[in-house]
Amino acid sequence: MAAGSLPGEMGRVVDEQTVASPAAPAEDSTRAVWSAWFVHWRWPVVAAFVALSVLVAAGAGIPDRPYLVFWLTALLALVTWRNPNRVAGVVWDWLPILVIAGGYDLVRSRAPDLIPRATTEPQLRFDEIVFGGTAPTVLLQDAIVERGRVQWWDYPAWLMYLSHFVFTLAIALWCYIRHRDWFHRLALLIMTVSICGFITYFAVPAVPPWLASRNGALEPTTRIVHAVWADLGVHSAAKVFAGDAKLANPVAALPSLHAAWPFMVLLLLWNKVGRWRWAIVAYNAVMILVLVYGAEHYVSDILLGWLYATVVYLVVTRIMDRREARRAAAVGTT
Repeated sequence: MAAGSLPGEMGRVVDEQTVASPAAPAEDSTRAVWSAWFVHWRWPVVAAFVALSVLVAAGAGIPDRPYLVFWLTALLALVTWRNPNRVAGVVWDWLPILVIAGGYDLVRSRAPDLIPRATTEPQLRFDEIVFGGTAPTVLLQDAIVERGRVQWWDYPAWLMYLSHFVFTLAIALWCYIRHRDWFHRLALLIMTVSICGFITYFAVPAVPPWLASRNGALEPTTRIVHAVWADLGVHSAAKVFAGDAKLANPVAALPSLHAAWPFMVLLLLWNKVGRWRWAIVAYNAVMILVLVYGAEHYVSDILLGWLYATVVYLVVTRIMDRREARRAAAVGTT
């Protein structure tokens, strides 16, 4: 090839690549430029962020805890994004936990304002219609609960309810160690469905069965988790589950994230873990029984949680699959 013909040949190669993949190279190039700029100016940006935060705090006062969690999340994101340090990479990967914690705490902080407009009728009436006129929580507890006394099976139910975070975090940790690509999907899916749930808690606060009983809208029921904590003599924990809006949000029931999280795990891992999928199915089934029996959720709350998980899974998976396909195409044309 003659030296003088090189620019023309290179131009044709670039044109062919652009035709083969018109969007991905340009997008990747723009992203690379911004990424390189940020990595170069990371510490000045972090310093400016901290300085601006101090000025805002000095003028407006230190914000409430949920906003401090979000501030910490933003600071850690600035420090760890595209950071080659190994510890920074681990922190970046697990930042969704802080996002979820901040979102939950924000909803909890607004509980006193949400309680007066919390709805009871739709979810209660759905359960009564589907189950022959009586909510299944009432049916179960009338059959096996002795009022004022904790039964032995209430302790496994209590442990199952509390396993909500442990189960999903354990699966996430396993994915992080063994299948990093699964982990990134799971983290994004759980964070997204949680954010959708938090938004719904603001828009449509909902009364769970135990609170509906306390308000006289439902036959008497016992909140099993609270009863077990009280029976164990752990009064600080019992107080959290007693309905005090300063400690927890008692009207964050619709949708049930206790049902949505393990169902999301099931959707993601169904085709990946072979026969172990049935263990995840069993966990979901037992969790449903505990949520209904323990007066934590109506069946309608659980079904809506499953719907949220399914929609989020389909949408996020489609977006991530397309993004990975564009990246693969970009690599294939270079």
